[in-house]
Amino acid sequence: MNIKYFFSILFILLSCNDSKNIDTNLLNGYWMIENVSRENEVFRLDNTTLVDFYKIKDYSGWRTKVKPLIDNSFRTSNNKVFVKIIKNEEKISLAIKTPWDNWEEELLKLDSISLILKIEDKIFRYIKIR
Repeated sequence: MNIKYFFSILFILLSCNDSKNIDTNLLNGYWMIENVSRENEVFRLDNTTLVDFYKIKDYSGWRTKVKPLIDNSFRTSNNKVFVKIIKNEEKISLAIKTPWDNWEEELLKLDSISLILKIEDKIFRYIKIR
C-alpha cells in the first residue's frame, strides 16, 4: 500500500463536511470524476473524461452523463436518472431511480469545487467544472 494514497484517503474522510451543513444547491452543474477509491486503493481516470450533470430543485431532479467537446460545449446523453435528496440526522443521500434499478449514494462532502460520494464500498471524488 502506498502511504501517499493512504493519507489522501484519510484526509478525505476526516475533512468531510458535517452532513447537516451541506448546501445541496451546490450539486447543480457539471462534475468530473477525478478518482475512485476502494480498500485503500485509488484509481485515477486519466484517459477518460466522465462528467455528470445534475439539475436539482427542491430536493429532487435528475443526473445525466455528458461528454465535453473541443468547443467547450457538451454532448448530452439521452439517459437521465432521477435523483431525490434524502436528509436525516445522520447523513445526506442521493436516492437514484432508473427503470432498471434503484440505489442510494451517500453524500460525504459538497462544496463549490468538490463532491465526494460513497457508493457501496467505493468513494467517488469529483471536481466541479465550468
